[in-house]
Amino acid sequence: MFYSAFIMGFIGSLHCVGMCGPIAMMLPADTSKRWKFIMGRVLYNGGRIMTYAVLGLLVGFIGESTTYFVSQKSLSILLGGLILVGVFLPKSWQQKLSLNGYVFKFTNYIKASLSKLFKKHSLTTQFSFGILNGFLPCGLVYAALSGAFLTEALTDGMLFMFLFGIGTLPMMLGVSLGATWLRKTFGAKLPKLIPITYSLIGLWLIFRGLIISFPHIIKQNIDLSNIPFCH
Repeated sequence: MFYSAFIMGFIGSLHCVGMCGPIAMMLPADTSKRWKFIMGRVLYNGGRIMTYAVLGLLVGFIGESTTYFVSQKSLSILLGGLILVGVFLPKSWQQKLSLNGYVFKFTNYIKASLSKLFKKHSLTTQFSFGILNGFLPCGLVYAALSGAFLTEALTDGMLFMFLFGIGTLPMMLGVSLGATWLRKTFGAKLPKLIPITYSLIGLWLIFRGLIISFPHIIKQNIDLSNIPFCH
């Protein structure tokens, strides 16, 4: 299951390049020395991944608590279905689903804090920038948290989100280091790539729920050992 977290992060990082890429490229930086610039970018991404891990720890704990009331297979299928509904929901309906007032206030607080950090250039500032950036609303992170929730364990949820963050690292580190070609290459394709990414995540969650529900049937269907030409 954990390898899927990395794959989810790696594929989904195409989404990150378009949505968070501009922020990553405008990060405050100490350009007096090349190593300080690189270290600052690494610390920014490290802070972002640390936030994901902490969120994974939290949802893992919640998932562990809910196993006594709801089965894992049902949750997996339900969450996958909700993601697919979100993908195909008409935009007119999506706009009506505005953020909760408290969530909106929290988001504004994070953005205001990020604005203040733009004025500073220390390595600590860039690490803090990454931590705060990890809390910004992001559909991809929410989808990953669904997977972490289904691990039904505190430490497993944290590990899931950590690996998800590691999966986003190659693209996001490249963009934050100034590889503008990444955004130019994938920017035009994002409108098509984002729904495809979310759809794959939703289908994976549903398939995972079905595996849990019918492990023997699915195993039998994908077992090719009995086919004559397979030697």
